[in-house]
Amino acid sequence: MSVTHSVKNPTRLKNIIVFSLACLIWLFIIIHYWKDYSSRGKTEFLLMDSNSIIFLVYFVLLLLTVVRALRKPTELSIDENTILVNGYALAAQDIKVIMKMGYFNPVIGIKPKGKRIVPLRLCFSFAANEDQGIMDMKEWAAANNVKMINKDFMSWL
Repeated sequence: MSVTHSVKNPTRLKNIIVFSLACLIWLFIIIHYWKDYSSRGKTEFLLMDSNSIIFLVYFVLLLLTVVRALRKPTELSIDENTILVNGYALAAQDIKVIMKMGYFNPVIGIKPKGKRIVPLRLCFSFAANEDQGIMDMKEWAAANNVKMINKDFMSWL
């Protein structure tokens, strides 16, 4: 039994909204400090500089999230004892649990044994035929004694 599905990176819309709001707030703070720059002291300059660094961190995180969401779909291959996703092969005995998060356009996370959160490369959603993809994942999990649960999970950005 070898099944192949097209998968994509999750959009992470919540992260994009939060990072956008954080960027706007920090940008407002920076612009507010720049207004009367000539009368500022050294301590206020350092405060403005630290605010600029925080803004840049949020902006980079926003860019990384958007770029990851816009990547082209890859393939998920389900073989008898292994799953190949995003170029990473994982044997059934190395999987602790497969988690499904969400109802509309669900996100699948495969948590390997020994990991506390789902690695970024093992987090995906189906690009097309998601119902069939989830059914194939459930059948594979049942055949290989791997738990598949509906639960929110954490992964890296």
